[in-house]
Order: sequence, then C-alpha cells, then structure tokens
Amino acid sequence: MLDLGPEQNLIDVAWDMVEVKTRLPKDMEDFFEQLGLAPHRSGCRRAYQRFFIRGRAILRCDETYYGVYSADASRGGIRFLSPVELLPPQRARIRLPNTKEFQIEIVRCHRIADNCYDCGAIFALGR
Repeated sequence: MLDLGPEQNLIDVAWDMVEVKTRLPKDMEDFFEQLGLAPHRSGCRRAYQRFFIRGRAILRCDETYYGVYSADASRGGIRFLSPVELLPPQRARIRLPNTKEFQIEIVRCHRIADNCYDCGAIFALGR
C-alpha cells in the first residue's frame, strides 16, 4: 500500500470534492512518467531550471476550486493543466502535495483538448 503523507491525503480528498477537474487526453497517457530535471531546450530564455512535478493539485480562482495537474515548476513559476481557460493576468492560488499554497499570476494558457488547458504562471509573491 502507498505510504501517503497527510498533505497528499488532503489533496486527494480535495480532488474528490471539487466538481470541475482536468481531463487528460488519451495521447497524454505517459504524462506521469516524466520525473526529475526537465531537459533544457536550446534557445530557451528561462532564468531558472525546470523540474517535472507531475501530480494532482487544487487551483482556487476567486471562490471556485478546480482539480488540476501540475506539470513542471522552477523558482520563478509553474506549468499546470487546467479544466478551464485562464486569461492573463488573472490571479489564483494553487496547492500542491507536500507544499503550501502559492499565489500565482497566469501568463499564458492554450487549449489542448476539452477540459484540458496548458497554463503557465509566475509566482506572485508580493506583487
């Protein structure tokens, strides 16, 4: 049996409670297989190295909660899959397993499939 920490259990409970959840398309079945350091792409202007952090997370926009999937993160921001379109410069809060809740600002969002949008956000600490 999996030995889940209390924070993971909280995410799972919250995930089961939210009504709107991200639905991964069939062609993304290997989504959870990528772990660790994300490969660096040539010509990439990112300031910080990205790490894959694949899993369930909870997104709060205003007073609405969504089940999302975290994809990767760096010191500056996070990429995640959302069930709804989010428009820049919308603010939200995201809770990941084994971490606290982070305030984020959406910088990009594009549709992959029904109920699945690829979103990028910066951490909005003190902004």
